[in-house]
Amino acid sequence: MFQARHVPLEIVLLRPEKTEEMERAVHLLQGHATVVVDLQRLDAAQAQRFIDFLAGAVWSLDGTLERISEQVIVAAPMSVLLSN
Repeated sequence: MFQARHVPLEIVLLRPEKTEEMERAVHLLQGHATVVVDLQRLDAAQAQRFIDFLAGAVWSLDGTLERISEQVIVAAPMSVLLSN
């Protein structure tokens, strides 16, 4: 009998306090994790910079970026389908 090989889906919640944490979000995406980012701890300019950087990374990886609320976004690799 064949055993199914399941790779667990990883969903990571980030609550960045500085824009330098953008790199971690990108590395997680490159590792095929879905990243939920709560931007509440960043000021408006930092939050926009974080979103812009992450959007570029998601685009380059053929992923998806969705805004869940004013302060929460989800970045998913191409292997994950986000639908509403």
